[in-house]
Amino acid sequence: MNTHSSLEAITAPSERVQRALLQVGVTLVVLAWVPGTLTKTLVLLGLWGLLFWPLSRAEWLMSAAVCVFFTGMNASALKQGIFQFREPDLLGMPVWELFMWGFYLLHVYRFWGGVAPAGRRQTVTAWILGLVFAAAFAVITDQTQLFVVTVVVLLAAFAFFHDRLDLAYAGHMVLLGACVEYVGVHSGQWSYPLDIPGGVPPWFVTMWGGIGLFFRRLVLPLMWRG
Repeated sequence: MNTHSSLEAITAPSERVQRALLQVGVTLVVLAWVPGTLTKTLVLLGLWGLLFWPLSRAEWLMSAAVCVFFTGMNASALKQGIFQFREPDLLGMPVWELFMWGFYLLHVYRFWGGVAPAGRRQTVTAWILGLVFAAAFAVITDQTQLFVVTVVVLLAAFAFFHDRLDLAYAGHMVLLGACVEYVGVHSGQWSYPLDIPGGVPPWFVTMWGGIGLFFRRLVLPLMWRG
């Protein structure tokens, strides 16, 4: 059993909100204002260490696995030309991007926690939909088509998975994604190829929401087994 449930139970809601806002706030400030990719990386890792310490073994493993997975997904999306970074260091990415998704998902997990859902049939369904969802970002280059396909897949997923924490994880990630995307784009950290009002394509909603939902349904069960 993961130890986070006991920590969540003794943490007041107001304290969790304050902690979450601090985590996001300092991350966005560093993302937008700290110069140099290596300096930005070191500052972020140091601040996250302070804000999330201590981490359980399951949280360490989850964060590492998420970083590896999204490094591959980002590399594929960058190769497709879906977006591009201003200062790439490795595989088309600045070094700090290699660690960002570990932060995003640890952040949302620390806020909501919750018992991981179980059930063989549900797990198989979630894996099928999750793989289709991920494949869309790996192979589709047209921005409009990407949005339409991911909307359809995400709606299908919500038809199966729509309990309170499913919606909480998805909604939280959409709000977090809006903050990250608009700060990142308007501070010049990355850009999208089309002339879009606000600079951020609408599929960011389905991407971040879908990641929140599939994180809960596919990753949390593995964490709780650990």
